[in-house]
Amino acid sequence: MCVCACKPSYASSLTDAQWLVIEPLLPERDPCRGGRPLKFSRRLVVDTVLYVLVSGCAWRLVP
Repeated sequence: MCVCACKPSYASSLTDAQWLVIEPLLPERDPCRGGRPLKFSRRLVVDTVLYVLVSGCAWRLVP
């Protein structure tokens, strides 16, 4: 599991091995094409989506 002091680890969190499989499937952010800079890491967003799917909680109730 990813050990990070900035966020707790949940049962739905991706392992490092799982993240290595998923990361290349996500589109790269291209600053030349516009859009705002990322506020949160892609891994945190994927972990949050998985948390909502596993727990069944509403998006606004995410810790």
